[in-house]
Order: sequence, then structure tokens, then C-alpha cells
Amino acid sequence: MFESEADFIRADWPLLCGGAINLFWSPVVLARAQQALVALGYEVAEVSCGSQPPSFEVQISRALKWLEQFGYEPWSGNLNALNDALQHYPFGPSRRAALVFTGFHHLVGSDPNLARVILDIIECSARDHLLESKLLIALVQTDDPHFSCSDIGCRAAKWNDAELINTNRGL
Repeated sequence: MFESEADFIRADWPLLCGGAINLFWSPVVLARAQQALVALGYEVAEVSCGSQPPSFEVQISRALKWLEQFGYEPWSGNLNALNDALQHYPFGPSRRAALVFTGFHHLVGSDPNLARVILDIIECSARDHLLESKLLIALVQTDDPHFSCSDIGCRAAKWNDAELINTNRGL
């Protein structure tokens, strides 16, 4: 975890210290963060929230190894089942994982409540995993530079350090 001074300058520290949900506007900044996590041994699962096949539900199912966990696939959209799947996240040997959501604005546009609840479930699960020294981070890319999401895991989604200032998101 984070025990030595060197640990506090790792790329995952700023992504975790304000909560597990991290917002990205620029795909380039997102790619840099993703590469930094891979370099630290994180297993990365990508989920596109756009309308192109495969569907969001199928991609979530693959990322969470739905068939192995529950014996069926894909995820049906049941949020209690999603919560169960994230509570039993299929961590690999590194015990570090990142879920990367691209085009999250599509999900927000089609169902804002579902989008918020998904982030809430991830935030709560990530916090629970910390008790077992497991790290779960969500990198959430949106084309909406105004996007905000409060009340997730008793925290608000935060912009990553590189895009915290509005001008760095084109505003």
C-alpha cells in the first residue's frame, strides 16, 4: 500500500487520495494515467459507454468476469448484482485494478441516475477493498467538461490533477 515516502509520489496516490472515482476530459491525459497505472502493476479493464457494440452490459460483464462469478452473462442491469460483483472484484495477483470508462457522457445522457449509482457502487466497493489492501481505481472519461457527480460513496467525483483547472478542460 502506501508506507514509505516513495509510495506517496507514485502515480496512483493522487488518484486515490480523494476517492476512487477520477474524472478525465482529455483522452490523452486519460491514456497517460492509464499507462502509469499499468507501470505500477494495475490490471486495467476498459469499458466504452458509447452506443457501439458490444453493449455496456456486455463490457461490464467481461471486466468483472461475470460468468465466472455468477454462472451467467451478461449483466442484466440489476444494480444489486453489480454491487455484489464489485464487492467480489476479480483482482489478480497484484491486488491492484483500474476500471476505465470512456464516453461516460453517453451513459449520463441516457440515464443520469444509473450513471451516478454505478459510480457510487464503485466508490463504496473501492473503499471496502482498501480494508483488504486491495486497490480499485475508476478512471472516467467524459466529453462534458462541466460534468460533476456528488454524493458518491459520501464523496464527490473529482477531476484529475492535470485537468482540475477549468482552462485545462477547455473552459
